[in-house]
Amino acid sequence: MKVLLVNTVPLEANGISTFIINSAKVMSKKGLKVSISAPNVIDNKLGKELIQHNIFVIEIPNRMHNPIKYYLKLKRKMVEGNYDIVHVNGNSTTMAIELLSAKQAHVKLRIAHSHNTTTEHPLINKLLRIPFEKNINGRLACNAAAGNWLFNSKDFTIIKNGVFLKRYIFDLKTRKCVRNRYKISDDEILIGHVGKFNFQKNQKFLLKILRDMDCRYKLMLIGDGPDLEKVKQQAKELGIMKKVIFTGKVNNVNEYLNAFDVFVLPSNFEGQPFVVIEALASGLPVIVSKNISKEINLTNTVKFISLDNISQWEKCIRSLKIKNKNRKIVSLNNIKILKTKGYDAENNVLTGLIPYYKKYINYYK
Repeated sequence: MKVLLVNTVPLEANGISTFIINSAKVMSKKGLKVSISAPNVIDNKLGKELIQHNIFVIEIPNRMHNPIKYYLKLKRKMVEGNYDIVHVNGNSTTMAIELLSAKQAHVKLRIAHSHNTTTEHPLINKLLRIPFEKNINGRLACNAAAGNWLFNSKDFTIIKNGVFLKRYIFDLKTRKCVRNRYKISDDEILIGHVGKFNFQKNQKFLLKILRDMDCRYKLMLIGDGPDLEKVKQQAKELGIMKKVIFTGKVNNVNEYLNAFDVFVLPSNFEGQPFVVIEALASGLPVIVSKNISKEINLTNTVKFISLDNISQWEKCIRSLKIKNKNRKIVSLNNIKILKTKGYDAENNVLTGLIPYYKKYINYYK
């Protein structure tokens, strides 16, 4: 069985990419021939890692720059690859471009996988609804909210956003190593965030929180994106640049989570963020905006606060009692819960994704 996993966002440290990379590794291990289509030039380290797992990467220029050129090149790669399945991962009906390419390339199973609950391009999403429906014959979603958003009244299957849970077990030695690298003392409280710098992730909100907190509190922002320089400029204007750490993109988020004391996600919208699952597995207290689906409260410990109530965010962070001696216990307990609730990446591919492929590839023969 030949599978092409299409990423509609850059293949780097983000939720959709995590799903694609994790799934590809498990599928390759089970003998499937897996390729990944990425709309960017990927990091050399990641490229070597994928090659080691017998995963082939196709780099095609971002569709936003030249949609027609993107479509034609993707279609050609699909024809050359002779894929049985094209599995497109994204947030909206703009996936119609990849689905049309797949249909024109005579791919039997053409899947759209919904990873969010809204889009930054509502008009385009509305305009592409008809071609989207004409070319899709497989529907997947990370959770019910994301599926209902994209597929309306059509049936879909949920494949949960699993991670390799063992990688996230809290480790005190790693915590000290990362904190020493960034000169963060044991007495300082590190507020952590991971995500692309854009409107959705809303990092500017965190700067407003940090502004009114004393010097014990520092903020680490992991990631890159179009709004990075704007966020840096705002930090300078607020006079808190010394309290904010910009790491850029990293490929070892699991290690950085050890260094955090609390994880925050003030998103304007989300589907089911991988990084919250990762933070819970690491034993972190988690605070998110009320715009995020309640389905993410997998351990019944996630705090949901409105973005209109900044003082409540500050109060919640200040009230946390950081006990690193107990954190490994919390981490292990959370991992048990996450595994029981279906958030183990390997198991999700073996019992969910591959059986789905086999069922529907036979149906469309």
